[in-house]
Amino acid sequence: MTRTATLRSLTAADIAALRSLWREGLTRFPLSFLLTAEEADGIPDAVLINGCERGDYWGAFWGEQLVAFAALRKNGLMRMSHTADLGPFYVAEGFQRQGVAKALLGRMLVHATEQGLRQVELCVDLENTSAQALYRQAGFRPFGVRPRSVVVDGRPRHDVLMLCPLDDMLAPDDVANFAQQVLG
Repeated sequence: MTRTATLRSLTAADIAALRSLWREGLTRFPLSFLLTAEEADGIPDAVLINGCERGDYWGAFWGEQLVAFAALRKNGLMRMSHTADLGPFYVAEGFQRQGVAKALLGRMLVHATEQGLRQVELCVDLENTSAQALYRQAGFRPFGVRPRSVVVDGRPRHDVLMLCPLDDMLAPDDVANFAQQVLG
């Protein structure tokens, strides 16, 4: 059964729910995030509120409950202002594999297009194949690997770098072709 969630930009009133859900994700899936729970807890509320006011944070709500969230951070450099990074992205345990992630990801890509962005990029743990499949289905394509992206408990983790073109200047399959040309 696919659940229907309400998707909207988060506000300052959602910060406590955002922190709680983010901590759940960081605790349940520590290998899927770049930050540790302690690092996320150390982010001042003012920083999160500013992100909400910019429209960086979006959520999926089941009734009044925040059940998923995602962040889209536009690059601040002038020559890279056509790009944004997606993440963190997390769906609460009881709402995974229910269509919530697909709906929120789709809304994030619409939001990016509305912002005039031409591409969205992300990194995802090499072993997180279910997330990679979700991203591929939405139009993301891998273009590289970041070896030792993070080191967790003394062990290196590798990330797949993915990109989703939002305009017709770059076809999704061109992304992999460019990577192949470079990597040989």
